[in-house]
Amino acid sequence: MRSLRRFSRRLGQNFLRDPKVASRIVDSAQLGSGDVVLEPGAGTGALTSLIRKKAARVIAVEKDPKLAAILREIIGNNPGVTIIEGDFLRVSLPPFNRVLGTPPYYLSSKLVLFLAKTRFEKAHLVFQKEFGERLSSPPGTGGYGRLSVMTQRSFEVKPVFEIPRTAFDPRPKVDSILIELEPKPGSGGESAIFEETVRGLFNQRRRLVKSSLLHYLMLKLGESEARSVLQEIALPEGRVYQLTVAQFEAISEQLADFL
Repeated sequence: MRSLRRFSRRLGQNFLRDPKVASRIVDSAQLGSGDVVLEPGAGTGALTSLIRKKAARVIAVEKDPKLAAILREIIGNNPGVTIIEGDFLRVSLPPFNRVLGTPPYYLSSKLVLFLAKTRFEKAHLVFQKEFGERLSSPPGTGGYGRLSVMTQRSFEVKPVFEIPRTAFDPRPKVDSILIELEPKPGSGGESAIFEETVRGLFNQRRRLVKSSLLHYLMLKLGESEARSVLQEIALPEGRVYQLTVAQFEAISEQLADFL
């Protein structure tokens, strides 16, 4: 097999090397014999064969051609594994109902937002610990931000267990965490106005909601119209980072009549 030492930490290529941790990750997903599993960033297949033993089929996606070649060597002609070489955000994917993997850290945000617009039953994904904790951070805390709101709007977020950096090679600078994402009923996708509202308000996360919203509207509509719109909207007290997902929803629904 080809050496892994040629691969790059810069590209987020930290390979899970601890078989006990790999088994625990797959066991935590409680896969069934009828599940079709998307594995984004399959790497050298630390999880792929384990997933195949539990599920009907694995769709293993790997962007790096060198890693994809190693994955093919390891997996061989297993009829239950489909290996797709390419960017999982861009390639055409077959239908799947579960997501499980250790994707490159630098793709974490894009992957979560991608899944928010995708239909599936449950995901188990390994992220950097700090990033994973941000996904479930409650309003008013330091970790609560735009990604927290966007994620919690679409998913029930559950931290499963922490993974030490020693389980990877090359060893990353931080520990990791396995996160479970389960889509909320009726969360079929992100509305553009909600996403834009959350982004605009979090540009000034510690300002009062009214002040931050005025600033956002002035940039978008001009001062006169922004002040006019603000008079028509009912706003909660407090600062942006203290707003709940439901309060962001209420603000964006009111703004939809004006934007």
